[in-house]
Amino acid sequence: MEQETIGMLVVGFCIVMGVSFLFVVLLWAKERKSEYRSAFGWMIAHLIIFSSAVSCFLKAISNRPLHPAMASEGNSLWLGIGGVLWAISMILFLAGIVSFCTRKRP
Repeated sequence: MEQETIGMLVVGFCIVMGVSFLFVVLLWAKERKSEYRSAFGWMIAHLIIFSSAVSCFLKAISNRPLHPAMASEGNSLWLGIGGVLWAISMILFLAGIVSFCTRKRP
């Protein structure tokens, strides 16, 4: 990969995740209903864990190992950790959707 690609990828991801996080927080502030509290919490947790997963993936693809013989093992570890974090973030995302859909009726 070219040297500038990782930097542009990180900046673009940070902008998109920042806007997404801000959007969710502003919607949460606007909808101060108690039945939505857990749903917004699930969404914020999803964004945080998903950002951690992307960080692991970026570390795996931008890693410049000191010992090239161990590069594959290190990258596999980071990809595995990122995959587990991504799976957890998707479970949190689905929990948020379920929380939005199962709101209490008056």
